[in-house]
Amino acid sequence: MAARRHEALAETLLGQLVDGTFPVGSRLPTEEQLCATHGLARETVRRALRRLEDLGMITRRPGLGTTVLAARPVGDYRPMARSAADLVALSVETRLVRPETGEVVLDAEGARRLGVEEDTAWFSVRGLRVRRGRPATSVCWSEHYLRSGLEPEKLLRGRFTVEDVPEQSVDQTISAALLDARMAGALGAEPGTAALVITRRHHDEDGRIMSVGIHTHPADRYQISTTL
Repeated sequence: MAARRHEALAETLLGQLVDGTFPVGSRLPTEEQLCATHGLARETVRRALRRLEDLGMITRRPGLGTTVLAARPVGDYRPMARSAADLVALSVETRLVRPETGEVVLDAEGARRLGVEEDTAWFSVRGLRVRRGRPATSVCWSEHYLRSGLEPEKLLRGRFTVEDVPEQSVDQTISAALLDARMAGALGAEPGTAALVITRRHHDEDGRIMSVGIHTHPADRYQISTTL
């Protein structure tokens, strides 16, 4: 439960930095104030603030408090998400270039990739993902699928807030694949070379998959490392 609390606070504060509640150069409330406002322990608040530091959005100095450095994440692109805050950071840092949109009915292969039933209808948004303000910097090939009948506005907008991230579970899978000609051409890579694929499936409270994001990264550009 403690982990979920610090993630929730990090998500709330990230949303306030993005929407300008705390503008660049301003100070965040003190740890004591955040503890009192949110009813949290000091260590929980500190863990949430460390998450914003990791994103390059704040700096913390003893005796000087917490200062806002940026209204959006400025750290290196992170293909793996560790929390809903990371998913929001992805939408803040990147965008799709001239995405293709439309309704698709999944064949056997498409259903396998999404992990859903064959012959079901989904709204799709697909395209090259680049850094906002740096369109020459390609990140990955992104595919987003929303179960038919749900509102697609957030997918089309390409940007969302913490409140838009489902409160239910999101499972994340890392796999390997080979770049097909279309993806390779968009990414400026060689067809048939290895790729890192990150798939995120959003479930409703009954465990039903409501949306799926598939992000394909050329293997020579990104890696995932951890320290144990």
